Amino acid sequence: MKKYTDFNIEKEDRQTDQMIKRTLDADFPLPETVENAKREAFAKIREKAKDKKTGEKIYNIDNRSGGTDSGRKTAMRLRRTFLGFAAAAAAFSGVCIVNPAFASNIPVVGGIFETLGNSLGFSGDFDKYAEPAGDTEAENTQKSGDPEAEDVDNSGQKTDTVETGGKNTGEPKNGITATQNGTSVTLSEVYCNDSALYLAFKIETEDKFPDTMMDQEGKPVVRFGFDSAFSTSFQSGKDEMLLNSYLDGQILDENTYAGVLRIESTDLTVDEKGWNDFYNARNSFFEENGIDVDSFSTDQISKVFGIEEYTDEILPEIGGPDIHDYVKEISLPEDFTLDLTVRDIIGTLPEDQSKLPEIPEDIKKAYEDAMAENGLSTEESAYDNFTEEQKDTEHRLFTEMWNAYYERYPEAAGPGNEYENWILDGEWKFTVDVNKNLSDTVTKDIDVTDGDGYGVTSITKTPFEITVEMNDPEAKYVPVVLDAEGELMTGGGLVGNMETVAVQGKDTSTVYVYICDYYEYMDELKGYYWSEDYVEKAKEKTFRELLDERAVAKAEVNFDEP
Repeated sequence: MKKYTDFNIEKEDRQTDQMIKRTLDADFPLPETVENAKREAFAKIREKAKDKKTGEKIYNIDNRSGGTDSGRKTAMRLRRTFLGFAAAAAAFSGVCIVNPAFASNIPVVGGIFETLGNSLGFSGDFDKYAEPAGDTEAENTQKSGDPEAEDVDNSGQKTDTVETGGKNTGEPKNGITATQNGTSVTLSEVYCNDSALYLAFKIETEDKFPDTMMDQEGKPVVRFGFDSAFSTSFQSGKDEMLLNSYLDGQILDENTYAGVLRIESTDLTVDEKGWNDFYNARNSFFEENGIDVDSFSTDQISKVFGIEEYTDEILPEIGGPDIHDYVKEISLPEDFTLDLTVRDIIGTLPEDQSKLPEIPEDIKKAYEDAMAENGLSTEESAYDNFTEEQKDTEHRLFTEMWNAYYERYPEAAGPGNEYENWILDGEWKFTVDVNKNLSDTVTKDIDVTDGDGYGVTSITKTPFEITVEMNDPEAKYVPVVLDAEGELMTGGGLVGNMETVAVQGKDTSTVYVYICDYYEYMDELKGYYWSEDYVEKAKEKTFRELLDERAVAKAEVNFDEP
């Protein structure tokens, strides 16, 4: 795998970049034909926020953390959520797959989970654990199409209608339904454990469901809009951006899609107020020392304080505030209420339907000429041999090219642009009571760390996933989990990440946990397992034996032992 991720970013931003790389480089093999798309995805995602050196933007995702306050807090969340971008960049072109038998008579409890079955990235016996959303015995007081049930806002525009519980006949209904602009979205079932919250949705359209690109697992690339948001009863009530808005599902018939939204528990429990208070204190400390908080770089901060490398963790050593005095650990409560606002439903168009303008020849030539002036080749194979300084130069020129492109085509600047996507406009709101279900969940404290205590500190096994808890603020390491047979365990496609792996079909009575140097794992170790001739190589040395030799730390975990 080519490595296109060594770009010239400031050290605080590099932590964020490492988090993105950790998820984008997840453990599934990518065809060579998608490497260019993957490189572009890296650039677009990384440049989502304001570039501190140029002050320009080339790919503006709604970053509600904002400016200089987006460093570690955003990085902690990004490390778990951006796999969807990589999967979308690596997806194969295709049209919607129709399974008409799926759509008929989906039962209330376990219906969508059961219908999607083993196609889910995190699959299992959900009907044993999931609960229906809403009061399925209550009578419906509103229904789609009833003028008296439709609210009108101050502009006179009709808003969405909501159905909760049964219809007027009193018969059970499949959860909570909101309808807007001819599209009905039903929140059907809910399951929550300490690792994640799973929400099952059915989307029904008046017109035929649009043709949709399929990822490499044959699943349509569908997500909620990036400005979708949630809030919980145990937090401040402030809406938080739904970072991982990709759904894991299937198109059931011409008018119906069913999918599961997986929200990491860490996204639900971020201490937003604590982080904001810390950043305010940090910025005040910078200002007191003559540092412009709107344009600083960590290199500049290091020079001001005479330190080798700045991170927020070392602030107390130079007289600044301590993160731990502000940010508290929040646990997911046993019961809570979730308010979810879905803004737009977006699908990626098949490649042959994309209308995204090509990079104009004059912009492309300016990049090529600038590369040539710096003695650099634009051949893909040349990048691997660049020095760090040359990679820095290439990244700067590459960014300038995309800045020029988006300046010319501003409407293309966004992952939800209408060139590459179909969009169902609307705003669908849901309020659901969540009961955490820890049945068949086991957590064990483990010590898979380096000499500084960085690495894996605990592991949790649920009926659907295994999650490792990382203490690794600079993202130096990759956690690797092998099953009892020594086979690599991987995540759940669009909704997975490298710290959470799916258990379906695996013997997890015993697992082997490793931490490996990020670059060594991505450049060498991972390729050993995914190589076409691994079966032959394993006769001499298995992947587990290779990790035993090369990992920074390791542990064997037996879940059958108390």
